[in-house]
Amino acid sequence: MSNQPPKWLDQLLERFCAPELLEEVLGDLHERYYLRVQKEGVNKARKGYWREMLAYMRPSIFKRPTFDNSANNMTMLNNYFTIALRNLSKHKSFAVINVAGLTLGITGALIIFLLVRFELSFDTFHSKTDRIYRVITGSIPDEAESYGTGTPHGLAKILEEDFAEIENVATIYHLNPKKTQIEIDEDIVNNPHTYFSTPSFFEIFDFEWTIGSPQKSLSQPGQAAINESLAKQYFDGDAIGKRIRLNNEFDLVISGVIQDVPKNTDFPIQIAVSHATFAASPKFEEAYSASHGSGYQTYLLLNENTKPAPLEAKFPAMVTNYLGEEVAEKYLAHKLQPLNDIHFDEAFGGGNFSNRAVSKESLWSLTFIGVFILIIACINFVNLATAQANKRAKEVSVRKALGSTRKQLFLQFIGETFALTFIATMMSVSLTLLLLPQLQAWIDIPLDQAMVLQPLVLAWLVGQCVVISLLAGLYPALILSKIQTAMVYKNVLTSSYTSGLLLRKGLVTFQFVIAQLLIFGTIVVVSQNKYFNTQALGYDKEAVIIVDVPQDETNRLKSFRNNLAKHTPVKEVSLSMNAPSATSNKWFNWFWHKSDTEGKLLEVKPIDEYYLDLYDITLLAGEALTESDNGVVVNETLLKAIGITDPEQALQETITIGGQEVTIKGVVQDFHTLSLHQEIYPLILVNMEDRFQLASLKIDLAQASEAISIVEEQWQKMFPDYYFTYRFLDDDIATWYEEERKTSRLLSLFASIAIFIGCLGLYGLISFVTAQRVKEIGIRKVLGATVQHIVYLFTKDFIFLVVIAFVVAAPIGYYFMQQWLADFTYKIDLSWWMFAVAALAGLLIAGITVSFQSIRAALANPVDSLRNE
Repeated sequence: MSNQPPKWLDQLLERFCAPELLEEVLGDLHERYYLRVQKEGVNKARKGYWREMLAYMRPSIFKRPTFDNSANNMTMLNNYFTIALRNLSKHKSFAVINVAGLTLGITGALIIFLLVRFELSFDTFHSKTDRIYRVITGSIPDEAESYGTGTPHGLAKILEEDFAEIENVATIYHLNPKKTQIEIDEDIVNNPHTYFSTPSFFEIFDFEWTIGSPQKSLSQPGQAAINESLAKQYFDGDAIGKRIRLNNEFDLVISGVIQDVPKNTDFPIQIAVSHATFAASPKFEEAYSASHGSGYQTYLLLNENTKPAPLEAKFPAMVTNYLGEEVAEKYLAHKLQPLNDIHFDEAFGGGNFSNRAVSKESLWSLTFIGVFILIIACINFVNLATAQANKRAKEVSVRKALGSTRKQLFLQFIGETFALTFIATMMSVSLTLLLLPQLQAWIDIPLDQAMVLQPLVLAWLVGQCVVISLLAGLYPALILSKIQTAMVYKNVLTSSYTSGLLLRKGLVTFQFVIAQLLIFGTIVVVSQNKYFNTQALGYDKEAVIIVDVPQDETNRLKSFRNNLAKHTPVKEVSLSMNAPSATSNKWFNWFWHKSDTEGKLLEVKPIDEYYLDLYDITLLAGEALTESDNGVVVNETLLKAIGITDPEQALQETITIGGQEVTIKGVVQDFHTLSLHQEIYPLILVNMEDRFQLASLKIDLAQASEAISIVEEQWQKMFPDYYFTYRFLDDDIATWYEEERKTSRLLSLFASIAIFIGCLGLYGLISFVTAQRVKEIGIRKVLGATVQHIVYLFTKDFIFLVVIAFVVAAPIGYYFMQQWLADFTYKIDLSWWMFAVAALAGLLIAGITVSFQSIRAALANPVDSLRNE
């Protein structure tokens, strides 16, 4: 007897069964026939084959009527969409959970897309971007850390005259943003975005002019151009010919108006003063020399098809030609930095005039977070949609009985997914528009609502809507459209359609891997940020206010200091070039000790005799500086650099700085002179009155208002022509770690989104499991199982998933956070408690989510689940 089904039965079925269903029906019948042959023998297999074939042969599925599909395609699509909306309305909880998850996922991804796009767009709007380069300067040619953004004053003229490869050269000098003051109609205001600029800068860069032109408005001494906003604010739009005074030194006539520059530029120009004004002042050094500061920068526009490397190779010969071989070998070198790299070079972050630098690695990390958030939102849809398979099995079978093909059912389910995704996308756009103003203040990035409606963003929204619909809807559509009519009629929906629990558990585990990675990352970043704010700096920064003072006013500065010291609310006053820790007005040089053949990098800090006492800096040996002192005080790091371990032995030693020999008269304990991102350099403290630019005041916090009033009153007496500003030193220091604060805030936000979406995914999976085991729960309750026991049965499996997620996430998180911390010189150590907190957070969140649904299932009346048995 043959192991094959009788051909006449297949032919009979072929005669009566709808053609669109024939292949699927025959495949299903043959598969079960072979299984029965192995288990029950051929005779029983044939009987079973006959019975099942008859189940398919119902009038409703015989020879379906045909339709002109070409004439009804649009109607069919409308029906799909209408049916999709009806199904969503029918299954409200399913729709709400899915829309909530997708909305949060798309919102998170949209915010990240806007952030990344904004950062990547910096200065890309210039038409000659690929040919623009900034010249960077090194104190020692082969020492990468010695390079900075500044250039000598005389370099631009040499580059313009000696190199045919260069089409244009521009210089721009950013005045100290904290000290730049503009006098307008007897009002004195601070403007942090004031620059000296050559006309060629606006020929290289595409900043538009409303009135005037670069050559006419910035070619002569005493000329200035302002942006439209300042023109409206101070001159009601009629600014041409008006006079302003810069830093109580330069009288200027406004001869041009510049359009407000875009937000995505590292050149936030508000006032441009002609470079000729600066060149005519005593501060300008016309000759090319090794002296340079970070604010004076030089930009080149290379000829078309000119490569930067051959030009760079000529720079050493240029330095040798103008300054000598020794300077070229030891003290001065130049390189070219592409404009496209400036915004992403954290090494020169302070040299970007916007004072913002973002690494591309950070942007890639953000991008991956956005992708993962979208993926876990799609996983939710898959879990929740397949959890509905049993509920929708009869619906599918009825549709097939009425003539629907698998293709039509597939399109229907994809249509439902698209409807959900479209609704979620619209809601995410609305939510993003509501959140952007708060985010702008929270993370200090100028993201405005208009960005959401830009063509590229709208195209991204459409694209992600389609991609999410396919990613989230493909698997559920395949599963649901595959359900076979006969099996539903016989109430034996096979495991091949409702299984896949292992896959769903894997997807939820993946969700919690991402969530725990974000939790762990947030803990590490917040801890590092807390470390920055609480780490001892080696001096006392509490209750200290700092005031930028006019340079070259030595006598008046001393009177200002002495007058303030007489008032009780002001405890101590000191004058210096900068605070103990500072990011501006830094002065680095090179020093040699005895027979050293190579110089070592050194920081020079001019201070007065009250500085060490005010900041409570520990003196380890020797004496502090006096008012007329020619000696220097050094730190411990300098002693290590010259091979001395005992501070007492360093006294009376000499070091050479800039060709001048100085004597060590004191040694102080190391303190941080830069941010905690950087190491402590060798340091000398010197008394150089002509370098004082800052007044530090230790005040009584209980009388802070009175102390500040006294300082302002004395300022008006001593410096009536200068703008008065003050700030607390600890607030000033806190701004250095703003990027870490932004990172921790962003991670906290996206971790919260990922956790919430993960909880929805877990809810979907527990819903699926409870729906599958509802009769089992009823039987267990009838046999005496308690609610606690049933909750335990469900909870243990899902808690195990979270444990697996933690085991996977822990080493990955450890690796990536170690890489992140490697960028900091002073940092925390990754500790076991960080992993423990992340694990406990995951367990707690999962436990609450699972318990909610499992308790509800355990409390259900068993009669309701068993009445059909």
